[in-house]
Amino acid sequence: MRITHITDSYLPRMGGIEAQVHGLASRQARAGHEVHVLTTTPAARGDRGQRTEHDGPLTIHRVAARMPGQLPVHPRGAHHFDRLLARLRPQVAHLHTGILAPVTQATFPTLVRHRVPTVFTLHSVLGRYQVAFAALDRLIGWTRWPVLWTSVSELGAAPLRTLVGDRGQVRVLHNGVDLTEWQVPRTERGERTDPRVHAVVATRFAPRKRVLPLLQVCADAVAQLPGDTLRVTIAGEGPQLAEAARIVDRHHLQQTVSLPGRLTRTELQELYGRADIYLAPGVADTFSVAVQEAQAAGLAVLSRSQSGAAETLEHEVSGLLAADDEAFTEGLVRLVTEPGLLEGIVAHNRTTPPVTVWPQVLAQVEDAYAEATRIAGR
Repeated sequence: MRITHITDSYLPRMGGIEAQVHGLASRQARAGHEVHVLTTTPAARGDRGQRTEHDGPLTIHRVAARMPGQLPVHPRGAHHFDRLLARLRPQVAHLHTGILAPVTQATFPTLVRHRVPTVFTLHSVLGRYQVAFAALDRLIGWTRWPVLWTSVSELGAAPLRTLVGDRGQVRVLHNGVDLTEWQVPRTERGERTDPRVHAVVATRFAPRKRVLPLLQVCADAVAQLPGDTLRVTIAGEGPQLAEAARIVDRHHLQQTVSLPGRLTRTELQELYGRADIYLAPGVADTFSVAVQEAQAAGLAVLSRSQSGAAETLEHEVSGLLAADDEAFTEGLVRLVTEPGLLEGIVAHNRTTPPVTVWPQVLAQVEDAYAEATRIAGR
């Protein structure tokens, strides 16, 4: 099958969309499909113009411009994409977008006009932008286009489903996780130099990720726990890192919380092998690949129930779900003070893979492509 993925954001930029499009496209190419990625992300900082490169059997077409803030957009990107699509003649196009992906979104009408079977995947929560998407629908009628609409979780699909109504289908296509990469060797607490229960998170220090409220949770949990029984590692970087360090000092959490900065994948794998709990305090994350990776590594997941990550967890089986930060604190205290609960969840996650392993996700995507082909009348 000739598959073309279209995305403003792609590697070497680091983020959820970038990693997932690469993971999906590269696996499809290795399975024998002819796969192309069209992107406005440059291969290196400052690049501009058009270039084609190969990543194994995967072909990547970049149309880059020097934009303020290194934004992955191009003023005439849609024009260049249209020319590439005319040459590639995909049997199915897969569009990947967040709230704003101007070039990808501008390519949409061309695909519809030429009746190319198209899957649209929303990787973000519409939130307050749902009103803007509804206004755009009144202007151009995009919800009536013969397209298969998808999102990476029910959290993302629900508002999209409200907009599309009975005019089309909205499915959930989960992001995938590589089980073999994250099934890491585990060092039990009795074998560690630090025997405390170890909770970890890999995140970006930005308001949407809720790291600062998480630090308050840590302070409240420490106040309720007997003795020195908890340690927390929050890996990552971002604009709130300095403020996070100040909160650690203010609450005298230096012996409990460490902020090692951004870690490589190998360093994260080693960290997870010496940890017990993964903390997911976000409430606006459409889907968290990091949670799936931690679950694959055998960690017990403590998550807010309002996030996309919570949809793949079973309370007290693969993790704990918390309705608010107070319940999140209670959940952390339970996992530290109830060894049977923690050990049971860890044992479950070490033997039961997440539902989002790549073979299952690839099968879902293949079925979505078949449905998109039916919708397009091909």
